[in-house]
Amino acid sequence: MTSPPTFNLIDEPWLRVRTLTGAVEERSLRATLAEAAELRGLAGEIPTQDAALLRLLLAVILGATRPSHPRSDRENFDLFEEWWSGRSLPMEVLEPYLERVRDRFDLLDPQAPFYQVAGLTTHTGKRTGLGKLIADLPANLPFFTTRGAREVESLSLPEAARWLVHCQAFDPSGIKTGAVGDDRVKGGKGYPFGYPAWAGNLGLVTAEGRTLAETLLLNTPWFVSGPADLAVWDRPPLGPGADLDHPAPQGPADLFTWPSRRVRLFLTEDRVTDVQISNGDRLGPQNLHPFEPMTAWRYSKAQSKAGAKVLMPVTHDPTRRIWQGLGPLVQSSFGPNEGQAARVVEWLAKLQGEEILPGGYLVGLRTVGLEYGTQNSVITGATDDRLTASVAALTDPVLVQAAVDAAAQASQGVVALANLAGNLDRASGGDGNAREHAFEVGYALLDGPFRAWIRTLHDPECVADLRAAWSATASARLSDAGNDLVADAGRAALVGRPVRRVGTDKAELLDAGLALLWFRASLAKTFPQTKPRSDEVIR
Repeated sequence: MTSPPTFNLIDEPWLRVRTLTGAVEERSLRATLAEAAELRGLAGEIPTQDAALLRLLLAVILGATRPSHPRSDRENFDLFEEWWSGRSLPMEVLEPYLERVRDRFDLLDPQAPFYQVAGLTTHTGKRTGLGKLIADLPANLPFFTTRGAREVESLSLPEAARWLVHCQAFDPSGIKTGAVGDDRVKGGKGYPFGYPAWAGNLGLVTAEGRTLAETLLLNTPWFVSGPADLAVWDRPPLGPGADLDHPAPQGPADLFTWPSRRVRLFLTEDRVTDVQISNGDRLGPQNLHPFEPMTAWRYSKAQSKAGAKVLMPVTHDPTRRIWQGLGPLVQSSFGPNEGQAARVVEWLAKLQGEEILPGGYLVGLRTVGLEYGTQNSVITGATDDRLTASVAALTDPVLVQAAVDAAAQASQGVVALANLAGNLDRASGGDGNAREHAFEVGYALLDGPFRAWIRTLHDPECVADLRAAWSATASARLSDAGNDLVADAGRAALVGRPVRRVGTDKAELLDAGLALLWFRASLAKTFPQTKPRSDEVIR
């Protein structure tokens, strides 16, 4: 008698990882955790896949350390310090948990396949197609992918497992294949909830250490996890319909593994050749800040009513660099429109305050997310950026304010450069439409210097000199760019023409000289010319 096929993710290599030497290899779930101190990090097909898999690994750690009672702050600090000082993850703690949940990690189990619903089907037998599972395969654009034909038509079990986890985290909204047994289905269709899968609602923020082990520990949200916080594999297997016994998440492990979709993989021999993706458990993004640590939160005036304040996740703009939107990630706002910084950053602040993490420890703040269009039904953009800075620069109020102010100065300076470009265009007879390219040039010029400058932020007593250094550096870069714009403006801009000023009917001569004068005045106002020590200027 032939044994049923099996592919247990605890034992089988399926997680793509990057070693300390830079090589990309596959590891099992157990090996990834056991060797985390010798790995640089995850290395999936796309950044959001890495984020989804990181959250899965965190849910495993939370499951293995789930307390019988809510932990105190002191207990959380002690637990972190014990694990952090050990360098490697304590497999004597993780192994027993992996054994307890082993049966739920078999991708091909006939009764409870990992992250799937056994026997999921439709009335017509119609399936969804692998194109909906593979997020780096552009819809209806087969010529804009590096995948070969075999990779589009079928997936290996390791790759299918990775995309399955990604689907549960980031799958777009839209009409889904209607599952038999789901009473929400109408006319064979599963109509959209309006939101993507849970992580797709978030502007994810993670703290990256020197190794995967450090990254996992920096992001493990012990401080918001409690006895009722169960991952999906710690709860009974799901059926095709909504789980009415579990309508809301009870903690971060619950959120990290929220079953946003009902999925079933279909195999031909040893490869996945099709998939059914149906609606799972609905979860809106409102007011889940007590449990979701990997995003900043903003006050939503539109959704808030008298006595009922609503916070929504802060999402990332793919057109902006991480430092351009640094404020909401690291600073909570106060007052009636109170928002909340990403709790993973607040956790770093507490660890530094307890002197468990030194203020000079360098951490990579990484932002990852997807942008959706057409009522969240299609993926239209992606964000992946990181900023390396000391823990102090991201948590000390004085240093954080300095960093946020420096980013704001940069934006004002770039606006001045864009205004110069627009004025030169108008002076030469155009409509001032040259500003957009100048924005791109300005931010590109300041990107490297800002990233280098923020790495120098570690001592609050040196803030004045560091701010002066940034002003000198940014002003010089933008001033040179402005001079280049004037030099390239042409004779018509040098001669100028009468242009009506905004808000008046009066026309005055606008030429390159006047445009440059306005630009220099704006730079002088934005970047005060206090003298930094010569060694503080960023070259």
